[in-house]
Order: sequence, then structure tokens, then C-alpha cells
Amino acid sequence: MSDLVIEFGEMLRKKRKESGYSQESFAAYVGIERGNYGKMERGLVNIKLETLYKLTNALNCEFADIMPSRFKHKINLD
Repeated sequence: MSDLVIEFGEMLRKKRKESGYSQESFAAYVGIERGNYGKMERGLVNIKLETLYKLTNALNCEFADIMPSRFKHKINLD
């Protein structure tokens, strides 16, 4: 996966831990199978927008709290 997806997973893991959840309990709370959630944190999957909303709502945070900076990860538009 791209560095963007990997960094997203790292930021997601950090926010989850700051919120006091174990990986298993958070995955259950959000309604995502634990194995699939683990793949998100390891940067192995690209998630849907609906999943991003679930995560931010469950963590009571803004997108910027778990999204890497757009200035750091330039995406080629060609």
C-alpha cells in the first residue's frame, strides 16, 4: 500500500489508543471485524468514506486527527 494509507493507519492506531480502546473492543464498537480493522491500522487496506465517518464518530474526533496532511502526500492527478 501507499505511504499515505500506512500513515493513516498509524494515526488511527494512535488516536484509538489515546481514546483508551483496545483494538478488539474498538472494532466491535464500530462494527468492523477485528481482522479487517487490524488491516486498516497496518495500512494494508484503503477504506471507504462511510468507514471513515464511522471511525471519526466513534473516536469523537475530526478527520484531521486521523488523516495525514495533503501537503505531505501529493497525489498525481494525471
